[in-house]
Amino acid sequence: MGDDHTMTAPALRARAPSTRYVEVLSPGRPSPYRTREGVVRLGRDAGNEVVIEDPFVSRVHLEVRIFPHGVEVVDLDTKNGTFYQGARIRELAVRDEVTLQLGKQVTVRVRVGDDAPAVKPTPKTDGELVGDSAPMQRLRMALSKLAPSHLTVLIEGETGTGKEVVARAIHRLSPRAAKPFVVFDCAAVSPSLIASELFGHVKGAYTGAVGASEGAFRAAHGGTLFLDEIGELPLELQPALLRALEARQVKPVGGDGYVSVDVRVVAATNRSLDAEVEAARFRKDLLFRLAVGRVKVPSLKARPDDVPTLAAHFASLLGATLSAPVLAQLAARAWPGNVRELRNEVDRAVMLSGGHGAHVTSLDPFGDDEDDDGDVPAVAPAEALRTAMASDDGQKLLALSFQDAKQEAVDRFEREYLLRLIESTNYNLSEAGRRSGVHRRYLRELFKKHDIDLAALRAKR
Repeated sequence: MGDDHTMTAPALRARAPSTRYVEVLSPGRPSPYRTREGVVRLGRDAGNEVVIEDPFVSRVHLEVRIFPHGVEVVDLDTKNGTFYQGARIRELAVRDEVTLQLGKQVTVRVRVGDDAPAVKPTPKTDGELVGDSAPMQRLRMALSKLAPSHLTVLIEGETGTGKEVVARAIHRLSPRAAKPFVVFDCAAVSPSLIASELFGHVKGAYTGAVGASEGAFRAAHGGTLFLDEIGELPLELQPALLRALEARQVKPVGGDGYVSVDVRVVAATNRSLDAEVEAARFRKDLLFRLAVGRVKVPSLKARPDDVPTLAAHFASLLGATLSAPVLAQLAARAWPGNVRELRNEVDRAVMLSGGHGAHVTSLDPFGDDEDDDGDVPAVAPAEALRTAMASDDGQKLLALSFQDAKQEAVDRFEREYLLRLIESTNYNLSEAGRRSGVHRRYLRELFKKHDIDLAALRAKR
C-alpha cells in the first residue's frame, strides 16, 4: 500500500440527482452516521462528525463531500493515507457503496442511500450563529457540548468566517458567562510587547513602562480569554503561554514571581497549526494543549444556502430590509471573504440607501440597474459621486476595469462621508449614529474598514 499505487478518481460529472442521503459506518459507532448534505469529516479529533480513535488516523483524515449531483470522498493529504481496493486514493466518486481503509487498520464504509431517513434536529445555541445549513447545525451541536465544559478550545476556519462570534458563543453558553470576555489579537501586537500585553508588567520593567499593567490573562480572571490568530504567536513566547495554560500562572514582565489566574482559553487561527508544527514554527505540545476541544467554522462557500438568511439578518441589525432581487444577487455571488465580506456589502448597501429604515432595492446605487418597481434607485446624489471622484487621476481610472473603478469611487465616498460625519458631531460616535441612521456598533466597523483611527482624530481636536 505504498504511494506508488496512488490514484485520483475523475471529477464528478453533473447529473440528475439520484441520491437522498449518505451514511458512514465506522469502528466505535453502534449505528451509521447519516446526513443529507454538506461535508462529513472523519478523524481522531473530537470536532469531526465521525470520530475514529486510532493512532494511525490523522486528526482530520477524510472528508465525504455531498453534492446535488453525487458524492465523493477526499483524503486530506494524510501521512498514512486512505486506500480503496489496495490503492491509495486522494479523491474517489461514490456511486453506491465503497469500503475504505484509513491508515493501517481502520475500515469504514460509505454508502449512498435512496431513502431519506429523518435527521435529528440540532439544538440552537446562540442567536448570532445564523443559518440552518447542515454545517451550521453540526457547529451548533459541537458548541452545545463544548461550551458548558471548562475545556480549552481551538477554533479553526478561513478569514472572515466568524471565529470570534463562535468564541463569544462559547463564553455566553459557559458557566463563566457573567465574567469578563477578553480578546487578544496575536497579530495586532508588536512581538516585543506581546509578553507584556498577555502577562502584564511591573512599573519600570522596560523603557516607557511608567506604571504597572495586569495583562490580558489577569484581566480575564474568572472568565474567558480569546487568543485570536494564535498562529502568529512568536515561537519564543510559546513556552510561556504553555506554562500559563498548564499551571494557570503568569509571570509579569519584570516581576519576581508568578500570579495565579483562573481563565478559560479559547484560541482561533486561519492557519493549519498541524502544518505549522511540521514546519517547526509552532510547538506540538502547545497545539495539543490548545486543541483539547477543536471546532472548524465552515466557510460561506460550504454553506451557500445561508447567504440570504445572513444578509437579511445583517440588514435587520441596521433597521433595514433587503428586496428579493437583492437577496438573489447576493446568493449568486462567490464570497471569498466569507461572512465578513457579505456583512460589509450589506452595511454599505444599507448606508448608501439611506441607513436606518431603508428598503434596499439595489446593490449598485451608482450604476443603472433597476429596482423592484422598474425605477432607478436614487440612493445617493450625483454630486456625492463627483466629490468622491474629484481627486482621481483620469489615466489611473482608465487603467482599471469598470467594476474596480466604480468600487474605488464608492470606497472614497464612504471614507469622505464618515470623516465629515464624525467631524460634524465633534467625534461623538453615538451622535454620528443618530444622524446617519447607522448603529454605532456598525459605524465602528466601517471606520475600521477604512482605517480611520477615531482616537487619533479626537486627540488632534
